[in-house]
Amino acid sequence: MKHKIAIKWIYAAKDEQDGTRILVDRILPHGRDLHDLGVHTWYQQASPSTALKRQLTKGQLDWKNFAHSYREELHQQPKKLLALMEVAEQGNLTLLTADREPEQSWLPLLKDLLEARIKNIATSRSSH
Repeated sequence: MKHKIAIKWIYAAKDEQDGTRILVDRILPHGRDLHDLGVHTWYQQASPSTALKRQLTKGQLDWKNFAHSYREELHQQPKKLLALMEVAEQGNLTLLTADREPEQSWLPLLKDLLEARIKNIATSRSSH
């Protein structure tokens, strides 16, 4: 893959290397305009379901089971990833979250899945 996928906290400073900045959260952050934060679009479809995120927050799921369930959600509806994959194939993509510690959120799971899918597509294209 020639373009990079990064993850950031939505309030982190915008960088020219960010490329397209997409908020991947179910809920919009309060009190700030997305345009002012340098967000190109809000794509809640690829974020964990409300029920799944609530189970994690309430301690009803540990991280391992949450990660498995989130991957399952995305595998069951692969079209949710298509828009993000298309952006990533065109240039740098930065996935944003309102979680203060994005490296501890679901974004690394999403990033890994996107990178794997893009790599698989590239591999299948080159073998044909």
